[in-house]
Amino acid sequence: MELPEINIQRKTGIEEFYLNNKKLNFQLNEFWIWNQSNLIENRTRGILAEYIVKEALGIKDGLRIEWDSYDLMTNEGKKIEIKSASYIQSWKQEKYSNIQFGIAKTVGEPSNPEYDGIFKRWSDYYIFCLLGEKDQKIINPMNLNQWTFYILKTKTINKKLKNQKTIGLNSLLKLNPIECKFDELKTIII
Repeated sequence: MELPEINIQRKTGIEEFYLNNKKLNFQLNEFWIWNQSNLIENRTRGILAEYIVKEALGIKDGLRIEWDSYDLMTNEGKKIEIKSASYIQSWKQEKYSNIQFGIAKTVGEPSNPEYDGIFKRWSDYYIFCLLGEKDQKIINPMNLNQWTFYILKTKTINKKLKNQKTIGLNSLLKLNPIECKFDELKTIII
């Protein structure tokens, strides 16, 4: 049996839950608040980094696709892979986290018109997003001054790192990425 792709509609957050055709006393935005208020946690911070870059690049409406071949496509058609890291985690730490980003090749998504079943890096650019604040008392992922972005062409990663699956910050810096802040991202990528 083959099931077609579901056309997901953008939600507003005020959608209500139902039981036996009766509205219940909670809404979708309450789930979002419950599920995603910890913006420092790795999974949520990674998705937040994608959203921050989306906004910086002025990418029009759309919905995030969890397992797509790349994370974002600019309005001009450039494919972007977003990676995120932070020194501070929301759990108890003995020391700062080592900054490391995943860069492994993937087989891609069969719905991608370029899909060929071969493991590769599908994007044109990688944007490595570092939440660099080291003070637990003031860390705030919504303060975009606390983020630094490193931009690198995917072909540079392919040429220099071949099949490497991760890269640390020092190794990344040796590749001479473009380092910038939030308000510089669009100018650099476009």
